[in-house]
This record gives sequence, C-alpha cells and structure tokens, in this order.
Amino acid sequence: MTDHRTLPPACDANPVATRGRRGIVGAMSIAWSRAHPAVAWSSRVRLLRPAVVMAFVSSCGGDLLDPVGQAVQSIVISPPTSTVAVGASLGLTAQVLDPSGTMLIDRPVHWSSENLEIATITADGVVQARKLGTVQVAASAGGRSGFAEVTVTATPVATVHVSPANRSLYVEESFQFTAEARDGAGNALADRPITWSSNNPGIATVSASGLVTALSPGGAIITASAEGKSAPASVTVSAVPVASVQVKPSSQSLVVGQAAQLEAQPLDASGSPLVGRVVLWSTSDASVATVTSTGVVTAVAPGTATITATCEGRDGTSLVSVASRPPNAVVVTPAQALVLEGATTPLSAQVLDPQGSVIPGAPIAWASSDDAIATVSSSGVVTGVGAGKVTITASSGGKSGTSQVTVLPIPVGSVVITPPAPFVTVGRTVALTAEALSATGAPLPGRNITWSTSTPGVAQVSATGMVTGVSPGTAVIFASADGVLGWVTVRVGVIPVSSVTVTPATPTLTIGQTISLSAALADAAGAPLSGRVVSWSSDATSIAAISTGGTVTGLATGTATITATSEGQTGTATVTVAAAGVRTLAIVPDSVTLGLLGTVTLAAVVRDPAGSVLNGAAVAWSSSNALVAGVSAGGTVTGLLPGTATITATSGSASSTATVVVKLGG
Repeated sequence: MTDHRTLPPACDANPVATRGRRGIVGAMSIAWSRAHPAVAWSSRVRLLRPAVVMAFVSSCGGDLLDPVGQAVQSIVISPPTSTVAVGASLGLTAQVLDPSGTMLIDRPVHWSSENLEIATITADGVVQARKLGTVQVAASAGGRSGFAEVTVTATPVATVHVSPANRSLYVEESFQFTAEARDGAGNALADRPITWSSNNPGIATVSASGLVTALSPGGAIITASAEGKSAPASVTVSAVPVASVQVKPSSQSLVVGQAAQLEAQPLDASGSPLVGRVVLWSTSDASVATVTSTGVVTAVAPGTATITATCEGRDGTSLVSVASRPPNAVVVTPAQALVLEGATTPLSAQVLDPQGSVIPGAPIAWASSDDAIATVSSSGVVTGVGAGKVTITASSGGKSGTSQVTVLPIPVGSVVITPPAPFVTVGRTVALTAEALSATGAPLPGRNITWSTSTPGVAQVSATGMVTGVSPGTAVIFASADGVLGWVTVRVGVIPVSSVTVTPATPTLTIGQTISLSAALADAAGAPLSGRVVSWSSDATSIAAISTGGTVTGLATGTATITATSEGQTGTATVTVAAAGVRTLAIVPDSVTLGLLGTVTLAAVVRDPAGSVLNGAAVAWSSSNALVAGVSAGGTVTGLLPGTATITATSGSASSTATVVVKLGG
C-alpha cells in the first residue's frame, strides 16, 4: 500500500546538515502527527494543511529538492501490508522515486510508527512488534511520505511438548499427562488451549485435561494438539499382575478312588480377585493323586501329594492326603439350610464306608461353630438363635461332614409408633419411639428404624424420631423397619398463650379523657407471642369504657378493672377516673435531715379536684442535686454528700417539693 501524503520536508539540503536536521524534522513530524492524528494517520489520503507545509518550506529553504535539483515525487514501502508476531521483528524497505518513477539513491529516509505501544520502528526500517493490534508506519523523505500497514498477531505455536513421552499403566489405572505449547524459540506459550485424543479409546481414553485411563491391555497413542501442532505420547496398558494364587481347600483328605474339585483364585497385590486368567494345574506325585486341567483331584494311592495351581508365574497349593481303604465318610443332608430365629430345622447324617455304603447305627456327634447363631441337638435338630451363618458338623469315627446353615431374622410384621396421636406446637419438639414387631406381635429388638415425614413444611423428624413443629397443620410421620412402614398423624399447633400483661397497670384519667392500654402475650417460658387475638372488657362500663383496640374512656369518677383476654388467659389494669379539673399533690414529710447514706421514704398524696385521694396515681420523683441526695422511683431518698437538695414529685399536672438536708453527723 502506497500513500503519497505530503509531510514536512526532510531538510536534506546538504550531507553535512542531514543528520541533525533530519532528527529535528523527524521530531517535528511526530509532534505534528500527534497534534493532528486525523490528518497524519487517517486511512484516507489527505494533504497537510498549506499553512503547515509553507511553515516547513520556509524553515528548510530549497530543501524540497535534492542537492542536484531532483524532486521527490513518492515513496514506496515494501511490503505495503505485513503481519508479524508479538516479540518478533520485520524489516521494511523504502524506495524514494522522482516524478518519472526513477529511484533516487542514498536519500535519507525517516521512519515513524503510528502507535509505539503496538509496534516501534528503527531508523533502518526494522519493525519491532510489541502487542496485538494494527499500526501504520511511515517513511518520509524530501517532503513526501509513504505508508505501510503492520498487523501484530499472537506468537504462533511452533511445537507442542508432551510429558512424559511414554507411560506404562495397568488396567483401570489413571495417569495425568501434561502438555505445553511452545514458540519457535522453544519458549512456553501460556493460555493456549490444548486438545487431547487417543487413537485407541478401547485401550486407553483421555479426558479434556489430559487424564489417561487404562481400560484393556494393549497400546495407544495419546496426542496433544494446539493450533494445528501436535505431539504424541505412547501408553502401554498391561493387565494387573498376579501376586498370588489362593487354592481352596488348602488341604483335604481323600480315600483311594475318591475325587474332589479344587478352586484356584488368582489375586493381585492387594488381595483382590482377578478374573479371566489361565490357571495350570499340576501334582507333585501322580502316583498318589492326579489333577485335571480344571482342578479335579483323584486319589490314586495312599500318601500325600501337593496339588499346585500356577497362574502367570505364581503358585498356590493344596495338600491332599490320600488314605487307604476303608476310611469312613460322613455326609450331612442338606448341605445348606435356612432357618428363622427361634425356629428349628432337622439335619440328617450318613456314615459311609469306602465303597459308599451306609453304616447303620454309627454314632454321630453334632456340633455348631457358633452357638450364638445356632445350636444343634444330639439328634441333629438345629435351632436358630441369632441372624448369621454357622457351620453344623456331624462327626463319626474321626470323619465329619458339615452343613452351612443360615439363620434369618424374623420378618418384621408391623411397626408401632408411640405416642399414637402426638401433638406438638410450632418450634417445639416431641419424641416418638418405634418398635418392630413380628407377625405374632413379638418385639424384634435391634432392628434399624428409618424416620420420614410426609410434610416437612408442617413437621420435621430426625433420625432418632424427634419431631419438630414447623407450621400449624397435620403431617404423617413414618417409621420403616426392613421395608415395613408404621405411621402416626402429628398435629402441629401454635404455642398457647400462658400469660397476658396489661400496661399501664394502674392508669388515672379524668372524666372524658382517654388512654390507650396494651396487652403483652407470652408463652409458658415467658417468650413473647404475636399475631394473637385480644379481647377487652370493663367491669364498670359506667365508669370506664374500653374499645376493641384497648382505648379507655373515663365516664364517671371511680375505679374500673379492665381485662384483656387471649386464648383463655387474662390480664388486668385498674383504671381510676377522677373529676375534671386540677389535681393536687403533697409530699409527706416536706422536709427531712439525713446523715451520710441515711435513707427516708417520702409519700406523695395525690388528690382529684374534689379532694379525693387518687390511690395508685403515677408519681415521678426527681432530685435537684443527685450528688447530695438521690431519690428512687418509689420516693426513697438516700443522703450522699453534705448539702441541701430539693426533691420533686410530679403526677400529671400536679407537683410538690420537699427539702432534704444531708449532714456528716446525721
């Protein structure tokens, strides 16, 4: 891209002055372009203002022409548009052309950048990329300029490094690979997204974060890619090695001609079974006992032989003792049995000779491996005691047979919850108990009880059966034992009102005057209750009337008891109604002398306008000098420092004073 905008001349009149004047012009060009960015760097072709051009022409004289009179017509920058990565550099060249298009050699060129934060340019035209963005650079000579556009892009990914390059895993084992994108110089490029893939996900899969999971034996290539670049890592998956082989039974006795099945179980290092492994069987002495490829041992002659099961280089053995004929054998029937707790089941035993014939009348001794689970009688009757598994053994002549007996718990027939109809108030709790019973109603202790509620918004229940009231209503509480449900309906009510307190308790008013009473409700614990209905009544409506909102109106002189009632609980206030007019107040005594810390209780006598004493009238007490004498709300004065204080009692508009003198000696 070439732009023939007119810029201030380079002032190259002579080679001697070129360097210093070029620096001045370059600085002035940059300053001018910063002061007039719309003119200097617009993508449209514009001319500098004539006044600016003339100013530079006048300052440089005839320097618009070269020393031999050849004028600069245009400047062409190559390349006109370019792209460079952050941190890299790019060399630009500028051709200075005269009006005929002939290149002017050795013309000094001044380079400048539109935005030094995006890219800078050296005096030789080398662009240094700083940060992402697009910037224009200019080459100026002989009063002409050419422009080029440089786009700074992110540093491209040149390589991807995966660590480690290979890894061996066992089936079901996982491993975290890491990958790093790098530029051409090998520097790490942060925050570049890495994608992972496996060429054989049936053997090993890889997550989006590079976590490889081994699934089956074999090999897989794990590839990490970033911006079209990739790097592989190899994964070799092996089966979990056999650490040991367990042969069951580990030893047994056979008679000649008898056969028995051995079982071999390959195990890993943690003792977990391994499946799908090939087991090879062998015997230490085939003349005593042989073994097939499936582990069937056949007794051949008296003696002992070690039967070995081999799997992947690991061995397990079983010692086989072969007795000569005829040893006896005991067979218990059934070999496996089920019995409920408290119930019985019979077992039978046969004593066999070497030919397998029953020996009639042979004595048999019975035993249980755990009497806490099941007992066995001398006749082979097994009684279930507790849930579990037990081995019942029948022995005769040094031989024995066994039966595996499983004792099952008695099935739960029902679950009973007490109390059967619980009630709880909001915010309070009630404890429920649940008992599992058999079909016959017998208690079944030790059964696990699971609690739940049908309506958690009304009542909640803990794992131990503690029910908490949440809001008024009903909820069904369930108790489950072995899949059998029991339930009760819980009623949740509001906390009842336990007390009602009316304030003020002893108000006084005159005929025609009103006063508002308030009722405070509390539960049995004294906690305040709100949102309850309160009704008001007066026992002397001719003296004092009460509204539904608790406003008392004095109607005639006298006293009336005002009652506030809520949910059957009451509170009262005694209202005194006096005649209209000015009441009076007198303090008795009206003067007193006290010693330090001495006390005296003053009485305030309040009378209505008719002269009648107003009992219970509210009186406020104060002291003119609380440092000398203090007074309580009940009128008790205490001497504190020597001096004199005035005690004032006020009731409505009436007031009176008393003089208190405090002395050291009393």
